[in-house]
Amino acid sequence: MKNTFLIFLLTLVAGLPFLNSSCKETEEPPVQTGPEVRYNNYLLAGSYGDLIGFGIDKARGRYRFNNETMGMVYSGNFSMSTHPQLTNVYEIMRNGAIYYCIELPGKMMATSVPSGNHANLLCFGLSDDKNIASLPAAAFAGKYLWVVYDDIEEFTWGGMEVFANGTFTWQIGPDDDNDFDAGKHFAGGGNGVWKVSVRQPNRIEFIEKGDTLFGTMLDNKMLMIDNGPGKGFTAGVRYPDAPLTQASIAGSYKWLDVTPEGYRGVGYFNLPASGTDCEYFYKYYNNPYAREGKDTMFNFRRSTKINNAFIGEDDWDGERFYTGFFVLPGETMLFYTWGDNGLVSYGVACKVE
Repeated sequence: MKNTFLIFLLTLVAGLPFLNSSCKETEEPPVQTGPEVRYNNYLLAGSYGDLIGFGIDKARGRYRFNNETMGMVYSGNFSMSTHPQLTNVYEIMRNGAIYYCIELPGKMMATSVPSGNHANLLCFGLSDDKNIASLPAAAFAGKYLWVVYDDIEEFTWGGMEVFANGTFTWQIGPDDDNDFDAGKHFAGGGNGVWKVSVRQPNRIEFIEKGDTLFGTMLDNKMLMIDNGPGKGFTAGVRYPDAPLTQASIAGSYKWLDVTPEGYRGVGYFNLPASGTDCEYFYKYYNNPYAREGKDTMFNFRRSTKINNAFIGEDDWDGERFYTGFFVLPGETMLFYTWGDNGLVSYGVACKVE
């Protein structure tokens, strides 16, 4: 087990080839935008480990990004999906392929657009429009469950507690949710300090043993940390003090996910207010085995040990699969699916309707 927050985040193997600067975004030059154009701006990290500024102008159907790690700036068009199962999902056509984007306006967004580096199969981030430097430290304090989005073969999750005194602690989660202990899994793996960046006051620096990772937090609910090139990113959602009810999380959440083969998916989960069936829809434009379909998980239930974790089961070609959800009710979910042979996908979701 790795014994510091920095080592944990910076030693995961990306498992994807680095795309060097010879690979350029060339379809369309950046556009000049005037004061009448209104973008929702987000600070994203990519699954390769790039730090990215991303803007969405929904009224004009425009997006733009600045991949700071790769030095790539680009803007282009998107459209609303016309697929009846993907309402309020954005579609972006690039180099003959369709990519997707989901947005919880003013809060979070995720996209499968590579955003300046084709090794980025999934990008996730939080609002970059709020002046977090003006907020008290208590606005960020709390416990969070996190997932590292990097090499899916080395999947890791855990807990992190952020304190108003400018410190944090963390710990890796257990393999079995029944072994989770809130008294043990938010501290003990490592610790450090955090602060709002002086040079870029819309960002937060997470520092351990003198090394710094950049990220941000939002409304005492979500966090994102860029782990650096080749190391992916960490996404987190607030851990509640009491177990969530199934009714409190109910609704349709649109999602994006990635498989070990590099298949990029989009779909929805209809989380039920009661009962044990959870309907879902999936679409993979580049997966020859599971192009598109609708199915139902069974035995949907809340974890007996984790206050905001829910689990559903499904059978596929004779194998039992499980999907775990870390839920921020009515807003965001982090999820992952595994079977007898290990993890088969992970993704993020938001309630866009």
